Amino acid sequence: MGKRSEIKFIRPCLSIYENNKVLTPDYALQCLTQKKVVQINLDNCSLQRMEELSSTSTLEDVKRVGLLPLVNLLQSGNVCLTAIGVNEMPDIWVEKSMTAYQNFCHRFWPGHIDDPEATFREYAPVSEKKKINFQELSVEARTVYGLHYISMLQIQNIKLNYSHLTPEKRFEVYLYSMISFIDMISAYDLEIAKYAFWDLDSNTINQLPESIHTRRKYIKENFYKNGSYLDKCRWYAFDAAMDLHWLTGANFSEDIGSFITINGVKFETEHWVGTNDKKLYYISQDIHHIYYEGSTMKALSSRRENEMTAFQYWKIVDSISQSVLLSRKYSKKESNPNITKLIDLAVEKIENDLQNFFLTRGT
Repeated sequence: MGKRSEIKFIRPCLSIYENNKVLTPDYALQCLTQKKVVQINLDNCSLQRMEELSSTSTLEDVKRVGLLPLVNLLQSGNVCLTAIGVNEMPDIWVEKSMTAYQNFCHRFWPGHIDDPEATFREYAPVSEKKKINFQELSVEARTVYGLHYISMLQIQNIKLNYSHLTPEKRFEVYLYSMISFIDMISAYDLEIAKYAFWDLDSNTINQLPESIHTRRKYIKENFYKNGSYLDKCRWYAFDAAMDLHWLTGANFSEDIGSFITINGVKFETEHWVGTNDKKLYYISQDIHHIYYEGSTMKALSSRRENEMTAFQYWKIVDSISQSVLLSRKYSKKESNPNITKLIDLAVEKIENDLQNFFLTRGT
């Protein structure tokens, strides 16, 4: 067995002058002096590594499963930790995961204290479903994950039902359909869509620099694999939506002023994502939000090598998206207060299109 990936820490939003920011005990201590506390949000992948440990596990075991960098941060005593990754788990796995998380904290984070205002995910321990069905989630959850879910589902739909169109036209269908569905566009999702509709033959792919080749491969594996039947399309879309939530949701929390109170003192929270998914970490280094006009959500930084900008496809899709986003930035249109209903209607429409595709082809 090859060496397992170590946990990495993603900062979803950076200054335009920063590059590959690294989370260290010294950095976390520096944040405290500025009345900020680093909060590490663990994804599903890292929580699953904790399930391999027991109440008698040693630091050598922790190193074996790739979690030693996390322990080093926790034992410095200057960070907060959440097991937010349980939100992407079916109910059947939640209890095992939370038990493993509590055991990990007890074993390797001595002296830690639970936040009195901490919330815990509700789940049905008797459930036997091994996958999450988006439409069965609560109103709140559908609202939070819905933008990314319908976006990733619509990419699959367009790749299957609109394969006769040019790559540029498929991107346009995606962009204007998202506006039609919910009148909202995620810059991050838009960037994923550009890669999804970028059709290349194997000879052209092999001539690209390794950085482009790897990014394109990892984005496909994480975000836009095509399902071979409706349920698989749903599962792929939800997994992709959760990854996008990790890379964007923390920014929203900071924009609305998230904080934590420690010993009666109020600290701002600076969010990081902890993940053992090397693909997600690699993507985040090349595509991430940057601070703009005092917000974490208004600008996206995306790497563009010279070899990419030489393609007519990238010139066209970048031009289309920039034009539309600029127009929307200065429009006075207010957001729809009934966003959950729009999300539900969009899911129903896209799933009907996908189901008709598979029925037509006897899948």
